[in-house]
Amino acid sequence: MKNALLLCFILLAGFSVTAQSALEVKGYFGVSGVRADPKVDLDGASSVTIRNFKEVGVLLSQGIGEKLSLTGGVDYSFADVKYNPNFPPCINCLYGYSHNPNFQMLSIPIYAEYALGKVFYAAAGPIIDFQLSEDNNITDQSGIGYLAGLGAKWNTGKFSFSIFPNYKRHSVIPFEKTGNYKHILQELGIQLGVGYLF
Repeated sequence: MKNALLLCFILLAGFSVTAQSALEVKGYFGVSGVRADPKVDLDGASSVTIRNFKEVGVLLSQGIGEKLSLTGGVDYSFADVKYNPNFPPCINCLYGYSHNPNFQMLSIPIYAEYALGKVFYAAAGPIIDFQLSEDNNITDQSGIGYLAGLGAKWNTGKFSFSIFPNYKRHSVIPFEKTGNYKHILQELGIQLGVGYLF
């Protein structure tokens, strides 16, 4: 009986803490400047350029205290990949290589936000990435990465509006071993979001 009462007390205490903290659902759109450099510099190697990197996503945030909240969600990103192979000059040669210019990735960000006053906040945490596209001529970016950034949020009753400049580094811990020739995908971007508070 004592154990049951203790369990009920812990559950009610946890519920009261959760009930005082806001639950928010947010949709966002973002753009980023991206680099995909090999882990080791290789003289004369082929090069990859990624352009028009965009993302859309949905986040769910739960406040745990006055200044801290935990956030998780789903992010879909897409971009154009330009591949520049390093072939020796040959007038009568035909080179065949597989190249898909459409990059796509699904990410699951999980991070903590810490309020810096009424408007600004800092955020950091891991990202789990799953590259959906193949034959982009870059190393598969599936793995665990991280994000960090400083943002601003304005609450107007039940709605919130946010701007979140951030840095992301993908596949810090790759799902597949790729050696020293792995491409490291890094983003410096900004997200614009609209949220609803319950």
